[in-house]
Amino acid sequence: MKKWTSITLSAAALSLLLSAAPIYAAPQSMPAEAQIEASSVSLDPAVEAQLTKVLNKLSGSTKIEFTSVDKDANGQPLFIYGKLSGQIDAEFNQQYNPAKKRVESTSIIYKSSNTNAVIGAALANKTAAFLKTYDTDHKFKTEAIWRVYSPYQDNAPRNYWVLWGNNQSLYIDLDQGNQISASMTYSLASVKAQLANKANQSLKALGISLTKPFEYVLREKTGDKKFVWNFRDDEDNNHVVIGAKTGKVWEIQNLLGQDWANDQDFAKSFAKPVLSKNQALSAIKPKAKAVFGIQMKGYSVLIKKNEYIFTKKGAATITGKINKKGKFYFLQMTPVNGIRN
Repeated sequence: MKKWTSITLSAAALSLLLSAAPIYAAPQSMPAEAQIEASSVSLDPAVEAQLTKVLNKLSGSTKIEFTSVDKDANGQPLFIYGKLSGQIDAEFNQQYNPAKKRVESTSIIYKSSNTNAVIGAALANKTAAFLKTYDTDHKFKTEAIWRVYSPYQDNAPRNYWVLWGNNQSLYIDLDQGNQISASMTYSLASVKAQLANKANQSLKALGISLTKPFEYVLREKTGDKKFVWNFRDDEDNNHVVIGAKTGKVWEIQNLLGQDWANDQDFAKSFAKPVLSKNQALSAIKPKAKAVFGIQMKGYSVLIKKNEYIFTKKGAATITGKINKKGKFYFLQMTPVNGIRN
């Protein structure tokens, strides 16, 4: 995660944010019409009306000033920047799609000192309660707050608040009942040796000879469903997810175990099951016992290309993915109640 110290973004930085991945509040009251200040850029009136409409929807500011624009080769606006002023000042950037004639995304950037004022008392209280259980080390410090609306992007969240810190972030998903999720980066040296040892042993248990050392640990929480330590390298080739409360291993991944050349090779290689159901059960049993502490007696198997899903009524589900040689490079345990902590 990056430390966002500047609230004026380049087009590249905005694009990076919107492609990310990967905590919300009720809509604020807004004036029916915002006043458009004399702008230092010239925009097509129809485009300006679209941009303004979204800003009116998201912000309670009463004045909008468009200050700069990045255009494509045909002179069409792509990224638009500006300022909001009124009760609370802010800066904003918007991404426009000339071909589809729509506003792809809008980000409004506020100072951290305005956090409680812009998200409102209810969300501020909910966030404080969340941090009380999540941030037991009192490490989380908000350095900027963004209101983001990207309705057309593939991944969620699309409509949210995000509180940025130094290698920290907290999202409020407005489309999911104001669900809060957060992530903080820890150095390997700062976590308990017992946890680090468990992560390393679990990765070895997959049996993939090529691995990449862990580089840091993420402390991640999503509502009441997920609260984990995520040991990983910077590219997420390897990761091991361990419950922050239970200490259970929930997931192991080593993408260096993938051995197909391309999508065509994948389709050809897994057109028919590489492992039969009985072979898959035999292969998973020692790994499930060693990593998850589960006896696989009574489990059935569902095969989807290279994915093997092991289920048993009233028991945790085990999901595994194999390479062309039939070796598991990914294992995940999902408890009956869906809670991983």
